[in-house]
Formats: sequence, structure tokens, C-alpha cells
Amino acid sequence: MARKKKAVEISLKDISDDPEVYELWDGKKYIGTIKKEGERYLSYVESNDTPFKSVKLDDAINELLMQYNLHNH
Repeated sequence: MARKKKAVEISLKDISDDPEVYELWDGKKYIGTIKKEGERYLSYVESNDTPFKSVKLDDAINELLMQYNLHNH
């Protein structure tokens, strides 16, 4: 029997405007931080100091979600 898929609520919190800083949360669990530096967005996973670089905010969010799913499931 297959397990039912359960809905997961992901929230993006705007922390600062100058520079742009966001936090990504899975309910009450912290996933990572996204910072804008120049024309790029740097996404930091909670356990890693090396950022992933993206041109768009959506790409940075997707990168954090991929890393989160890879390491937590």
C-alpha cells in the first residue's frame, strides 16, 4: 500500500530590506536563509556555510527546497 501524500506548508519570511534577507521555514522547522548580494541571491542551508548562487529569488528558493529534501528524507 502506498502512503498518502501529506501537504507541506512552506513559508518565506522577509527579515530585512537592506540588504534583502529572507528565511525559509517548513512549519516550525528552519530550512535556510536567502540573501541578496548585488544581482545574485545567495542561499544558505542551515548546516552549510557555502552558499548556492542564483539569479532569481525563485531559483534560490527551489535550491533550498531541493537541498532540504535531499538531506532530510
